[in-house]
Amino acid sequence: MTQRIIIVLLSLLAVSLAVEWHQISGKLMHITATPRFLWGVNSNHQIYKCKQPCYEGNWDQVSGSLKQVDGDDHEVWGVNQNDDIFKRPVDGSGTWVHVSGKLKHVSASGYGYIWGVNSNDEIYKCPKPCNGEWSQVSGRLKQVDGGRGLVYGVNSANAIYRRPVDGSGTWERIPGSLKHVTGSGIDEVFGVNINDEIYRCPKPCSGEWLKINGRLKQCDANGYTILGVNSSDNIYRSN
Repeated sequence: MTQRIIIVLLSLLAVSLAVEWHQISGKLMHITATPRFLWGVNSNHQIYKCKQPCYEGNWDQVSGSLKQVDGDDHEVWGVNQNDDIFKRPVDGSGTWVHVSGKLKHVSASGYGYIWGVNSNDEIYKCPKPCNGEWSQVSGRLKQVDGGRGLVYGVNSANAIYRRPVDGSGTWERIPGSLKHVTGSGIDEVFGVNINDEIYRCPKPCSGEWLKINGRLKQCDANGYTILGVNSSDNIYRSN
């Protein structure tokens, strides 16, 4: 009886890790998901947006040139190849507004704060509505992503960390290894490792990583939906 129960539990676990992926037409090297829009940039640093759920891939090109973007309910933020920082309304209205400072990666998903890292992996945060009032946060990370209560990040050795999104406390190491992490899911943290394998972990996440089928080089989450791009810049979303 015990062996039968174990087999059933293992079967249920395998089912829980299986995600059905839907490919969205287009090519992007980086994508971000907001409740109303998807934003992304391609290998030529051209910028695109698509109204959710974007199943047909009806992308509209947006003026400008960025290497990375990240959006929240109200704004989309991005950095260009010179590490200059820009923002605009998430619906694409208005124009890009230059924000002082230099970052190689920016995160707009932190509740009440914008987070980012520069070319030296130095970490910065700025209270919304951020107009360049950056304050340095201790530590070094190559990528950060803010969630509802915590900000998550990975360093150059692919070690994973978290701390309160307001910058209080200290960085807490999370067991595991990821090259990119996102804390934008409602109940889970998602990430990809150096082999483009995808993982999820229940928030606040203390290292209980579960592998998801498929491969992505970068991912983002909106609620319970995972968005991402693979090594060929193909775009996918979980159904």
